[in-house]
Amino acid sequence: MKKITTKYYAVISTEQPQFNGGWEWRDLLRSMTFIFILFALLLSSCKNDEPIPELGEFENAVFIVNEGNFTAGNASLTYFNHQSGEVEQQVFYRKNNAPLGDVANSISFDNNSIYLVVNNSHLVYKINSETGVYEAKTIELTSPRHFIKTDDHRALISDLYENNLTMVNTENMEIISKIPIGRTSENLLKLDNDVFISNWSAYNQDLKNNMVLVLNTMSLEITDSIQVGIEPNSMVLDNDNNLWVLSSGGFLNEERPSLLKIDSESKLILQRFIFEDISSSPTKLSINPAGNTLYFINKDIFQMDISVPTLSATIFVKASESSKFYSLGVGSDFDIYISDANDYTRNGTVYRYSPQGILKQEFEAGIIPGAIGFMD
Repeated sequence: MKKITTKYYAVISTEQPQFNGGWEWRDLLRSMTFIFILFALLLSSCKNDEPIPELGEFENAVFIVNEGNFTAGNASLTYFNHQSGEVEQQVFYRKNNAPLGDVANSISFDNNSIYLVVNNSHLVYKINSETGVYEAKTIELTSPRHFIKTDDHRALISDLYENNLTMVNTENMEIISKIPIGRTSENLLKLDNDVFISNWSAYNQDLKNNMVLVLNTMSLEITDSIQVGIEPNSMVLDNDNNLWVLSSGGFLNEERPSLLKIDSESKLILQRFIFEDISSSPTKLSINPAGNTLYFINKDIFQMDISVPTLSATIFVKASESSKFYSLGVGSDFDIYISDANDYTRNGTVYRYSPQGILKQEFEAGIIPGAIGFMD
C-alpha cells in the first residue's frame, strides 16, 4: 500500500535585516515568532514523514515475476498479500540493493527458500522465504527456464538452448552435474519419482519439438517419452494424477493447437482435444486446487471442467481490445490471477477474480508481469 506523506517547507528571506542603530523589541518579537513557527512545522513534518515499514515475513503471499524487457535488465519481483491487499514492488531490489536481472522467467518454493530463475542473466537466485534476502545463486547457466526440487538437497533446472538438464545442490546452489536428455527443456512437473519434461523449443535439436520426456529421479535417466502437440508450453496434474499438456501448434502454426489428457502411470493418452483455429495460440494452462477445473489463455481467459468429453471451454474473462493477457495462476483460495502486459514497456496490471468470474481487485505490477507464484 502506498503511504501518502505530507511535507512542509519554510521559505526564508535572503534579505539582510535593517538595524537602524540596533534591534527594537518588535524586531525581537518577530524573530522569536518566526523561530517558533519554523520549529512547529519541522516537528509536524517529522511526525508525518515516517519511513515506509521494512518488509517482514511474506504472509499470504502471491508473487508476480515481472520479466522486464529483453537486455534491459529491468526484471523485478512484486509481492501481494491476498488477505490484506498490501502490494510491495521491487522486493528483490529493496532487500538486496541489487537489480533482479535480465528477463526473470519463473519462481518456485520450498519450506525455507524462494528460487528465482533469471533467463538472460543465466542464473538462479535462492532467497530467504521470510525476508527476501539473498542466500546463494547458480551461475554460468546457458538459458535457464524452470526449477524443481527432486529431494531435500537437489533440484533440476531446464534450459531453452541446452540438450541437458542441470542438477544443483540447493544448499549452496552449486552445479552437481549435467543430465543429457537429447532435447531442450521447458516445464518441469514432479510426481513421485518421475519428472515430466516438456520439449517446447526446437532450437539446437534436429528432432521435432513435440515430446514430453519422463526422467526417473532415482536413476537420473530418461525412462519414457510421450508424443504430444508441437510446442508443449504448459502442464498440470488433475485430482486423479492425470497429466494435462497444452501445445500451441508451433510458432509458424504448423498444426492446430491441442490439449491432451495423459495417464501419468501408463503414459498413455486418454483424451486428445484439438482446437479449431490453427492460428490461435493457447498457453498458460493452470488448474484449481481441487484439481477439477482448467484455465488457460487464448486471447481471452477460458475455463474448462476436466470431466467434459469434448473441448467445451467457456470464456471466463473476455479480453478488451487493449488487453494483453500474458500470464495466469490459481491461488489456494481458488481465486484466479490474470496478468496484463499492457504495451510491454510500462508497468503491467494484475486482475484478481473469484471462481465465479467476479473482479475482486486489481493492482499494478512491474514490466511484463509473467509467472505467478503462491506461497501460503
